[in-house]
Amino acid sequence: MVREHAPGDTVCKNPVCKTQFQPMTKPSKFLLSFLRSIRRAGIWLLLLIVAYAVVGTLLSLVPVNRNVGSGGDVVIYLETNGVHTDIAMPTVTERIDWSKVVLPDDTVAKVKGEYLAFGWGSQDFYLNVPTWGDLTIGVALKAISGTGGTSLHTRYENAPKEDNSCRRIVLSAEQYDALVKYVLASGKREGEGSFVRIEHDGYGRYDAFYVGTGRYSPFFTCNTWANSALKACGQKACLWTALQQPIFWKYQ
Repeated sequence: MVREHAPGDTVCKNPVCKTQFQPMTKPSKFLLSFLRSIRRAGIWLLLLIVAYAVVGTLLSLVPVNRNVGSGGDVVIYLETNGVHTDIAMPTVTERIDWSKVVLPDDTVAKVKGEYLAFGWGSQDFYLNVPTWGDLTIGVALKAISGTGGTSLHTRYENAPKEDNSCRRIVLSAEQYDALVKYVLASGKREGEGSFVRIEHDGYGRYDAFYVGTGRYSPFFTCNTWANSALKACGQKACLWTALQQPIFWKYQ
């Protein structure tokens, strides 16, 4: 029997009224499975990040070449901007004249300084992120994936002054020779001549970019490169590190 509306009843003629109290449709099995997969992936990603941070911290605390001899006459410097580590070497020594490998004409100033600083890293990061304000998710992901190639960044400068962001290290001739070989192997060269330059204006008047060798990744970063350079020439270093601070802790 159909109930008739009493005179005081309000009759809703809006179509929405007919559907707003309908029971909700259950999510499909595919949607539920997809959401569970996303959740599992998020959990695994978080665990990987935590494991990377914990293992990286432990490895960076393990010293290498703790007892370094004091003999030598070649002075180099470790430099940092708070994130990235550079190694500055004398432009001219008996071992090598770096101005023949890193041509002063490749810089805006077209002059060489007393020292030449080297850094290595992701080419996309170096060329497209002169300041942190220029960093994008795309550049970061490409750098992490190691698909964008690498480059050497060089900068002519006067002899650095030692402070919290710059550490002085003295090498023997043999140790410096090992460091030179390491740096030379980090860039592509024109035969036995200069590094292959990347067409870029640089960050200032005295720097330039060159095609690098090797692959950048979360396991071999710009600071890992510098740390490996120190290990190659028998200096104090971390067993492994992706960051600059653990390197400088070794030279406090």
